[in-house]
Amino acid sequence: MEGGIVEAGGAPNETTLAGTPEDIKKLVSSSFGGTDDIELEGSVQLKDFPIGIPVFKWDAGYTYLHALGLGSNSTYLNALQKAGNIGSRVWSIFWGRVWVEDDLDGSLVLGGYDEEKVTGDNYTAPLDYDDYVGSSGCFTGMRVVLSDIKVNFRNGTEKSIFPTDTALPCCIDPHHHLLLDAPTAYVSNFQQVTGLFASSEAYSRGFHYDALMFERDNAFDGDITFHLDSGLQIRVPNDQYMVPSVNYQANGGRIQDPDTYELLIRGHNDDAESHLQGMPALLGRYFLTAAYLMVNHDAGTFTLWQANPSNSSKLVRVFDEEMGDKCGAKSGVIQPSASYYTAASSISASAATKPEDDDEINTTHDSKGSSSPSGAVIGGAVVGSVIGEKDKAEDTYYYYSHEEMERDQTPELDANQQATVE
Repeated sequence: MEGGIVEAGGAPNETTLAGTPEDIKKLVSSSFGGTDDIELEGSVQLKDFPIGIPVFKWDAGYTYLHALGLGSNSTYLNALQKAGNIGSRVWSIFWGRVWVEDDLDGSLVLGGYDEEKVTGDNYTAPLDYDDYVGSSGCFTGMRVVLSDIKVNFRNGTEKSIFPTDTALPCCIDPHHHLLLDAPTAYVSNFQQVTGLFASSEAYSRGFHYDALMFERDNAFDGDITFHLDSGLQIRVPNDQYMVPSVNYQANGGRIQDPDTYELLIRGHNDDAESHLQGMPALLGRYFLTAAYLMVNHDAGTFTLWQANPSNSSKLVRVFDEEMGDKCGAKSGVIQPSASYYTAASSISASAATKPEDDDEINTTHDSKGSSSPSGAVIGGAVVGSVIGEKDKAEDTYYYYSHEEMERDQTPELDANQQATVE
């Protein structure tokens, strides 16, 4: 295991944008590199795969496990696609749920998504890798705008924690260790609305680093709902963001303190004295206890649904348009490229002045009156699924082989269609 990451076959540089941990760019030059055979449970083995071993804490110490990179130039996804194990560089994630009566495992699907883990309409937008400030993008490529965050009380009432007439752009970061990072005003409003104040401020130095800690008897018991300006609403259960304190033992195990709870919402001041200065607002891994995320690097898009917390699984392959042309209708679902959603957004925004018979892109008005892409436009190709024959539906968990592709009339779903082929 001698030499660096580049010598082992890894990428020679790391792109850093506003919000990216500053020390990540040091990983290439400082980490050990080597190759090994790698096989994730349920997948195939990749031989002589390049692996980097960091030799110092990075990501401010939040990253305790070896990270599996699934970014736009992911060595892992590229290798799987080149070997013919997946047809598209698509990955989907549901974080799962813990601290409930029956823990629910999370899932990572490569090459498609799990139809049983989603419910309702979805929101699809282009991946946009850029600096958070002064652009429409962010370092993860996945930027959404929150129009409101509401606290849901047990008696059925709800209250907003948003300052008046504001919107909050957020980067979705599945790697982030909390539910929400936001300007301090939002956290202060949450505490005012819920009456959640610690007798003495203490912050976690364990698994949920920097989370505000409370005595169990003082913990808030309501849910929280994130309202996207697209109309999508994601309600996170109380037990997924108001959680028992978790710390590490000397042997690497975890220890839970049932008498101390942590609020997985962190505030940051955008000033020079704050170690979070310049950081964008973030929706982290616990957002994905209630939302389901799919990223399609080949199409250049990401898609969000409300998650259906289920142990059931029904995998659907997803292709970009080029790969879809090579595959049959019974192989999977075609998702249009990012330009489709950009064009659809433009048409939707100007629909009031465009002729009704302009069917270049099939769109409808959003009944919620959102100024962002309408619910019809963002539905995209993955609203429905194209189901293959029974024997093909029982293929290897994440992958399909090119030999199983069939040329056929592949349905390309427009924004309003849901297609199923029995």
